[in-house]
Amino acid sequence: MGEIGRITKTVSVDELPEDMRERFVPGTPVSVTFEGEMYPSAAAHDAKETPNLSVEEIERRKASLHRFWGVGADLGTTTEEAVARIRALRDEWD
Repeated sequence: MGEIGRITKTVSVDELPEDMRERFVPGTPVSVTFEGEMYPSAAAHDAKETPNLSVEEIERRKASLHRFWGVGADLGTTTEEAVARIRALRDEWD
């Protein structure tokens, strides 16, 4: 028999199955605990340390992902520029 693992997660009561949901006030946060036998690889994964990253490294990686996804690309756009882009897109369909 493998190692027994436990996962506890806080969710809204609205995410529970109906038979459990009816016992709680709607919208209440509840803690759900899952227990069971773990795969050997899962136990090894949990035992590994997560890398300790500096605040600067975390911010650098976050900025890199934002650039990759284009988040904030519209920051600094004037109202006139935004309206011009929208009108250009609209005119493509005419």
